[in-house]
Amino acid sequence: MRCTIAVIGATRGTGLEAARQLIAAGRPVAAVVRSIEKARGLFGDKATLVYGDVTRPETLAQAIDPDWAGIVFTVDITGGIAGRGMFASREKIRAVMYGGLVNTVEACKQRGFKGRLVLLSTIGLTEPSTAMAILNRVKPGLRDHSLDKGEYLKKSGLDWTIVRAGILNDKPGGAHALTITAQDWPLQMRYQIARADLARVMLACVTHPAVGRRELSVFWGEAGHDSDAELAAKLAALAG
Repeated sequence: MRCTIAVIGATRGTGLEAARQLIAAGRPVAAVVRSIEKARGLFGDKATLVYGDVTRPETLAQAIDPDWAGIVFTVDITGGIAGRGMFASREKIRAVMYGGLVNTVEACKQRGFKGRLVLLSTIGLTEPSTAMAILNRVKPGLRDHSLDKGEYLKKSGLDWTIVRAGILNDKPGGAHALTITAQDWPLQMRYQIARADLARVMLACVTHPAVGRRELSVFWGEAGHDSDAELAAKLAALAG
């Protein structure tokens, strides 16, 4: 259905937060996952569970519903754990980070998906920093894979938004106002954001008219909380 939002990568990290927020709001969510059993343990019958593995294109061709309102894509941005391994080979990492997005895009095109694909990325891809250098060493090629998948999405013909997140943490959301800008920022500890806050922004990006075919960076600002209207206004300002 056109009101359903799909989350690819829904059983961990930001994807899990996004799925939980949709459920808490009473909104329909499709969780596209590699393990239906694991997803059922997390969501019960509160989400539609769809098997799909981003490294297996044939599963995505069956999983994608052209009537979804949007897709939140959070697969394996910086972690590299959960079965895919930190310090894995550059080729294996690229198969998930870049190849996974490519496979998803092509499945969307094959299925005639007309919604928006919101891609999770990271700040610091164009701004040198020690943290990015370390991540590139831990997960070889992370910077190039991230840049390449962003460029692939931009040229895909789909509607898209790329959300570049600050350094992620698991603290409760809602304790900080959010800084949302079009520019990139270096990957530094002062630019942090809770996964819960990031998930909220990504979900807002699915339907906000101002962020179609745009990149944005998001991280915590001062203590406080953005109402839904304030968050919408910050996204709208990107079109100014």
